[in-house]
Amino acid sequence: MLGHQALIYSSSDELTACGADFLRQGIERGDTVVLAVPDAAGLVAALGTHADRVDVVDDRVWHRIPAWTIGGYARRTERAARKKQRLRVLTEIRWDEPSAIGEWQCYEAVLNTALAGLPVDLCCAYDAQGLAEDVVDAARRTHPSTLGPDGVAPSDHFVPAVEFLASGPETPRLPVPSDALRVEFGAAEIPSVRQTALRWARDGGMNEDDASEFLIAIYEIASNAVEHGGGRGVGRFWAGADRLFCDIWSAQHIADPLVAGFRPPGTAQERGRGLWLARQICEQVTIYNNGGATVQLARSVESR
Repeated sequence: MLGHQALIYSSSDELTACGADFLRQGIERGDTVVLAVPDAAGLVAALGTHADRVDVVDDRVWHRIPAWTIGGYARRTERAARKKQRLRVLTEIRWDEPSAIGEWQCYEAVLNTALAGLPVDLCCAYDAQGLAEDVVDAARRTHPSTLGPDGVAPSDHFVPAVEFLASGPETPRLPVPSDALRVEFGAAEIPSVRQTALRWARDGGMNEDDASEFLIAIYEIASNAVEHGGGRGVGRFWAGADRLFCDIWSAQHIADPLVAGFRPPGTAQERGRGLWLARQICEQVTIYNNGGATVQLARSVESR
């Protein structure tokens, strides 16, 4: 069962004391323990001889994009479970990219659904003095419990993921320029869509590896459009200053568009992986239902 706590600290000493205690509990229980925070030195020092039991990872790599981070939890949990261990992670998002704040707030809410039922204890640290008030307020609403000097307590402000996401501003749709490349396709044209998208990505400046990876996401969504969206779809492709964009329309609505594709599929699951893979690969995936379903994908020309 998932444990998801917010550690809202007022000083570095409070972070060190509460965070080290959280990590130490996992070490003593035999958990797989991971630390992904901007400044890990104080926490590592506080653990003393237990520090070698903690896997300290680069927090920027860990928090590359929200869906990638969720995938990281799923993969680490699977490896820990093979050793009959729980996964315990102390993490802290930097919140230093204003344009990404909304995405990471949604991530915190989605975690409660995406990792539900998995043997994970996750503690997310928030600097009450250094962060904007709305970021700290969102932490209280997206975490079922809080951790402080007096231990763990239920959060009186917590709301379910769907309610939190619905209360926020609607994710803006990417404007599609009039000269975007447009491709209509059915099952027979999927190979042609692959070739068209690959040439477009190369022409847009992507290297071969990145273009091939982006193509996986495009192919998965195009295949979903054919298989689940009435047999045909429409793809549009265009370039921005430093990103490439694609949207794919199909006639069938996508259920729960705010959370679709965030929950890791089972390891033996062969179907239903398209949106999950797209979220792992793309920096932005926007889904909206309006006369069918449109999935918009965005990826940087240069690898992040």
